[in-house]
Amino acid sequence: MALSGVGAGLRAAQSPWPFDGVPAAEWTQFRAAGFADPVCGLVFHGAELESGVPLGGLSTGYMTLEGSGKIGFHSIFNDLAPPKKYFADWLTIGNVPLSTAHIVYWGHYPVADLKAHFDDLPLEVAIRAFTPFIPGDAAVSNTPAALFEIELRNTSGRMLNARVDLQFPPPPQAAALAVRGENIVARDAAQGLYGSQIAVPANGSARLRFAVGWYLPIWKDSGSEYHRHRYFQRFRDAADVAEFALRRRDELLRRICAWQAAVYAADLPVWLRDALVQTPYSLAKNSVWIARTRKDEWWGEDGWFTHSESHVATPIVETMVCRMHGHFPLLFFFPELEATTLDAFRHFQIGGGEIPFCFGQPTSMRDPRYHCQHPLNSGQYAQMVLQLYRRTGDRTQLAKFYHSARRAIRYQYSLDDDGCGLVHDQSHAVPPGYWPANQFYDIWPWQGTSAYVAGTWLATLACGKALALEMRDAAFAAECEERLAKARQAYERLLWNGAYYRLWNDAAAGKQSDVVLANQLMAEWCTRVAGLGGVLPAGHVRTALDTIEKLNLGATSHGLINGVTPDGKPFDAIHKAWDHSKNIFVGENLCAAMTFLYHGRRGAGVEIARRLVEAMSLRARAPWNQRCLLYGETGLPCWGDDYYSNMALWAFPMALAGESIESFTHSGLAARVIRAGAA
Repeated sequence: MALSGVGAGLRAAQSPWPFDGVPAAEWTQFRAAGFADPVCGLVFHGAELESGVPLGGLSTGYMTLEGSGKIGFHSIFNDLAPPKKYFADWLTIGNVPLSTAHIVYWGHYPVADLKAHFDDLPLEVAIRAFTPFIPGDAAVSNTPAALFEIELRNTSGRMLNARVDLQFPPPPQAAALAVRGENIVARDAAQGLYGSQIAVPANGSARLRFAVGWYLPIWKDSGSEYHRHRYFQRFRDAADVAEFALRRRDELLRRICAWQAAVYAADLPVWLRDALVQTPYSLAKNSVWIARTRKDEWWGEDGWFTHSESHVATPIVETMVCRMHGHFPLLFFFPELEATTLDAFRHFQIGGGEIPFCFGQPTSMRDPRYHCQHPLNSGQYAQMVLQLYRRTGDRTQLAKFYHSARRAIRYQYSLDDDGCGLVHDQSHAVPPGYWPANQFYDIWPWQGTSAYVAGTWLATLACGKALALEMRDAAFAAECEERLAKARQAYERLLWNGAYYRLWNDAAAGKQSDVVLANQLMAEWCTRVAGLGGVLPAGHVRTALDTIEKLNLGATSHGLINGVTPDGKPFDAIHKAWDHSKNIFVGENLCAAMTFLYHGRRGAGVEIARRLVEAMSLRARAPWNQRCLLYGETGLPCWGDDYYSNMALWAFPMALAGESIESFTHSGLAARVIRAGAA
């Protein structure tokens, strides 16, 4: 190791920076730099972590700082789907890389805090790395930069002169990466190599601060269309980015700690406070925000923001049924961006009123698909239009979306096969295949009318009536009310079996399924989260919740089994390990948990959510790689990395407090987070 003046004596150097927590097999409270009061979280031995914090914001690209001390995956040069697998040392002191140290790791997105020590060296290292992600400030959160502060602690009695080498992913042609900081020199900028020489006093410490900026604003999607990232309109090059970030470093970190402190101070379970801080990481890994740079582009001056179902697992741009779960952080914290996404669905609406399932795949933004999950897509779009109005109160904006939402609802009339008033399932799966089943559980085909799809339709009609009343459209309000009354009667007649709502009923074929679906009350969640009353009989809801708690909750220790038999056994629909029926969908479980909350069943609702968070964060040790599907028996990851749906968690504290979107974002927790992080 290239250190001079090293003495033989060693001592344990203690410092509260950046935090003083120690690894534990549970959530703990501890003190951390930048926070006046104790924080809470999970502190890991770095070697145990399955994934690290992504250093990136809204559509900036990111690089993960792994528990090993290496940079893992990155997409900073537009390697989106999938991201580039890098896994290389970025910090070497002398000739000793950080990855050879024993690392203690606390992540609180967008911050990664590390403490490291080496077996045979009188040196300890502490690191705080972060990126500018601040709820309520979309522009700053769109800064393609990461900031680092490194403290070297000399545990010997002699001064150390340390050579510090920094190696970041080398930029490809047309891209740029720049590192800026006091005493930082470029050793080979073309290869991303920078460094410094640091003198560390005996029994003392020295720090190095710097910013890394990256820049590749022109991006070609998988449909071969070129776009410009939104950050193109704020920065000239990578050096401009790095200098901006470094100049505002202290302010940015203060604002990040402030919004996180608002979450940590909330009267919520410790596991939930930590999970709320972590969950928006998906925005860093899966979002694209393009600028409006030409007059022929239909989107507005705010650009066009999208989130992939998962750039790693299932790269599809804005899968409607996943955004129905996962759009809440965007809705709450960046409603101007939520509006751009809904405007894109409006733009791609076709003549009959149908709203697309997605904008394209894997990253194409103008290749909309309509064949998949269409019994849900159009109605869920209309529901999200109402949610956006609840968030903004902007009547001009509502008027812009209203006629599109009305057409979308009327399109779904065509999906009533027998005139009963309900939307039917419309499975496109060809036996013996399973996909597309055409609802969220897309490899689990249902027949006729299902509690889930038909229930979502009831909620759509209720939302349609609410939209019509806001727009003083008495005729459409009456139309929705009349159709809702008929649909509710059919729903009860076909699906209620006395203890719960059966999975599906195909009256024409004389067949039905009495499988117990954990999220059979989707109708209730959709209406309640939109600020409306329920659409199902209160007594039936209570009884169904009793059944779900007894059977679906009782069938696992890790959430709710998606489908169980009437005697409480996990239902095996297709006899595969990854069968949706016998496993646990995180997003759907969260909806079910909130339905318990909305009906006064706090104990069960909180227990379901706690189980899910524990499975992902404690058992899988992957708070920054949340899966879509967990194994029912073990709670371990089954399928779907970095999933959109899981951001439904941000609606959970709203349900827990019994608040509406209006109150939650104007005076509740979301409002406090935004105020705390404001400049």
